[in-house]
Amino acid sequence: MFVSKIIDSWRVFIAVPLPKSIKEALSAWTETRKSDLAFAKWVHPADYHITVQFLGDISPTRINDLQANLESITEGQKAFELNAREVGFFGRASNPRVLWAGVEGDMEHLKALQSAVAEGNRKLGFIPEDRPYSPHITLARKYAEDRRLSPEQLAGTGSPTEFGSWTADAIVVYRTRMNKSPMYEEVGRISLLS
Repeated sequence: MFVSKIIDSWRVFIAVPLPKSIKEALSAWTETRKSDLAFAKWVHPADYHITVQFLGDISPTRINDLQANLESITEGQKAFELNAREVGFFGRASNPRVLWAGVEGDMEHLKALQSAVAEGNRKLGFIPEDRPYSPHITLARKYAEDRRLSPEQLAGTGSPTEFGSWTADAIVVYRTRMNKSPMYEEVGRISLLS
């Protein structure tokens, strides 16, 4: 008799969370643009974030070790200022993969934090990505139509592309809950010094 063993794993990533005011501003912009921009999957506003490191599928039993490692990595790290503005896309204009909001502000601090987290997580077996870090806030995925996106379509007449500023004072460990909305669940939080 064949017995299968189900191994419970979580798809996990580390991110800078966004405050409610920024999520609301981004959501308001996307609501005015959904009919013009034919993306198949729009991100739930509660799921907006800035990815620091994607870890993949891990056992839930590793979350405590990950949390302790992140606390060690970020010890002494200070909060920093960011703002969300402008929109753009990854991929070809004829078939964009991702619609995003840009991130500006203390990018030197954000990139140093990302590098410290990625390098510090090596000792837990998580290998950093080879590609350069490109911080952004994903708004939608999978363009659904065969038409090019123009800068005018992205900007939209009278639509704001300034979404606000905030103090980034934490990083969060999220798990992905497939086929749920919102999709991401916070399973750990590490505060930065204010």
